[in-house]
Formats: sequence, structure tokens, C-alpha cells
Amino acid sequence: MNKKEIRREVIAKRDLLKNKSELDKVIEERLRNNKIYKNSKNIFIYLGFGSEINTIKYVEDFLYEGKKIIIPYTDMKNKVMHGIEINTLDGLKKNKFGILEPTDTSKIFNKDDIDLVIMPGVAFDRSGNRVGYGGGYYDKFLCEMSSDIPTIALAYNIQILEELPSEKHDIKVDMVITEKETIKCLKSK
Repeated sequence: MNKKEIRREVIAKRDLLKNKSELDKVIEERLRNNKIYKNSKNIFIYLGFGSEINTIKYVEDFLYEGKKIIIPYTDMKNKVMHGIEINTLDGLKKNKFGILEPTDTSKIFNKDDIDLVIMPGVAFDRSGNRVGYGGGYYDKFLCEMSSDIPTIALAYNIQILEELPSEKHDIKVDMVITEKETIKCLKSK
């Protein structure tokens, strides 16, 4: 299967998944018990949309714990993604794709100060390969960061496939956390 077919098939399965809020709680618990998360202070995390894992509750909990939260802001004109620090979930609005983003984009966070990147995706394999939505925003963003900054993807177990196609510009994730397991991947940035 090519990436387009994988996207279509996995998103269709994810859309039909039942008990997602319960699964999201299990995934959050697995993440919060992870040593990398516990040792991180400045966390870049996506805000889930559609049938993705709902990370809004995670962000609320992380802010309450005193973590610094950085969320993605997509500059559509220049086709780049920035990390914007937020202190609250107030003042967010949906972009043209339906993804919540900050309205105040003045607090661009220095990428070098990020301790952990928590990212979405459509599909993953055990080697850390990832199929996203096809825009390449995360690949570009991660390419500009130190390869020492850990990357954790959050996914439902149905999003884990045996093997995914990979291209030279694709950035692998270090770990994938699902409701059933934590997969430590081979790192290759």
C-alpha cells in the first residue's frame, strides 16, 4: 500500500473505533508514567482533532502539573510550523483544517528549549516510521531540532502496522504509546 491508501484505510478504522475516551485515558496514564515525560519540563504537544486521540485533557493536566506547554501553529502561507507557548486553553481557534491553534502567535518558543515532542500521526510501525497527513510539517519542524530531543507518538493500537513506506525526508519517532503497549523504536533522525 502507498501512503495515500494507508491514510484512507487507517483513518476509516480510527473513525469507527469505540470507547475512545476510555482509551485516551489509558494512553494518558501510560504517557504520564513514562520516565521521559516525567523528566520533561517543556513539552511540545499537538491538540487532537477529528478521530485523533483527544489531547485537550492531557494539556489541562500537564498545565496543572506545572509543565510548560508548547502547541503547534501552522503558518500556511510559508508552509512551516512553529511552537507557541500557552498557559491556558482559552483563546484557541480552529484553523482551516479544524485544528485548534493559538490566536496569539507572539510567543514562539525556542525549539532548542523543548524537552519532549508529543506528536500525532495516521499510522506507525515498530521501527518508528510514521505516516502523517501528507503536509510534511512535522518532518520539517523536527529536522530543525536537535536529534537528542525525544519524540513520542500517541496512537491507538489499530494504527500500528507491520511496515510502512519511508522516504529520505521522513523523520522517525523514538517511541509510540498506545492503549496496549509502549513501543521503543529504532532512532534514525
